Parts: sequence; C-alpha cells; structure tokens
Amino acid sequence: MGGIGSGRTGGRPTYESTGSLVLRTTRFARAGLRFGLRGGATLAFTCDGESFPVAVTIDTMDPDRPYIELNHAQRTQTAETGTYIVSLEATPQPFGGLRWWFRCPRTGRRAVRLFLPRGGHCFWSRHAYGLGYASQREDRMGCIQRQGLKAYAALGGQGYWWDNEPPPKPKWMRWATYRRKVKRFNALKGDYDVAWIAGANRILARPLKRR
Repeated sequence: MGGIGSGRTGGRPTYESTGSLVLRTTRFARAGLRFGLRGGATLAFTCDGESFPVAVTIDTMDPDRPYIELNHAQRTQTAETGTYIVSLEATPQPFGGLRWWFRCPRTGRRAVRLFLPRGGHCFWSRHAYGLGYASQREDRMGCIQRQGLKAYAALGGQGYWWDNEPPPKPKWMRWATYRRKVKRFNALKGDYDVAWIAGANRILARPLKRR
C-alpha cells in the first residue's frame, strides 16, 4: 500500500521480508508458563501456504535450568529435521510476577522473540540473524499507514482504511473503548492527509527535467 513519497529501500532485511516464523515468550506466559512444569505440544505454523509443525517440550522443573526443546524441519533446501535446546530465564517484575526470556542458542543474549526466517536452521534472536525492524525502513507516511491499518483492524475493519469511516462498534467492545479507538483512528487519518499533501508538494516543487 504505497503513497507519494513512501517506501524506503535498502537496510537490513526484516523478519517480515524474510517470512520469519516467530516464537514469543509472552505467548507461553499467557498459556501458563511457570516453574514446576514438564510437558509437550506441537505448534502449527503456516509457512508459505503449508503447515509447518514445531514440536515443543517445556521443562521448568529445575528452577536453575528451565528450558524448551524444539524439534522441527529446517527452512533450507534440504529441510532436515533437528532437535535443540533453548534455555529460559525468568526475572521478577516490580509489581509481582515474572517476565520470561529466551536465551538465544547462538548468541546467548536474552530475547522475548526468536525467529526462523527462510533459509534458517533454528529459532534464533533478531540480532543473531541480523534482522532489522520494519519501522527502520519506513518514512513518515509508511509509518502512518502501518499504524492506521492496525487501528482499523482493532475496530473490526478489514483491508484498506484511510478513506473509510470507522467500522460500527463490535458487539463485544465497550463504548468507552470504541470511542477511544475511533479517536485514534481519526487522528491517524488526519496525519495521513497531512503527510500525503506534504509528499505531493515535494514532488510538485521539483523542477522538470528537460529532455
């Protein structure tokens, strides 16, 4: 979804551009991750239109050595299957509870997300794969487009957003929440118009090249 003056190029590849699969500690935490667990399950990703299963074994019985074990195919031409360990770490939060981290198998650094891009063998951290953020490759209009699409989806909308009105309130959403989200959505529409006009003015101000 482009626009006048939008679309930076260059820079490091992002996890979006590499089609990376992502593991998040927050997902495990919401599922009840805690000390004293041992069990397994299979996570079903969709990879290039096909199912990509990742077998996960969690073991937090030893508070000094919590870990998850992953078993899955590599995203390489050979697609060999391998098993490896990812250490876990938990840090206390100021108001109670724990925050869970992965220890990247390659760098040893803490991370809340691990990535498996096309061509990758294992789930590693963003730093290990040298992945950048999509926002680092965006100009102002691109950033507004991304935020607007997210705000539109939060209201139950789908697809193109900037010339649409806010969707009706979803039945499950509180009116106060809906009004707050609509205010945010309308503000982004205004920001988009300003950024679009600024981009158009820059283009119109350029001198025409003589042939």
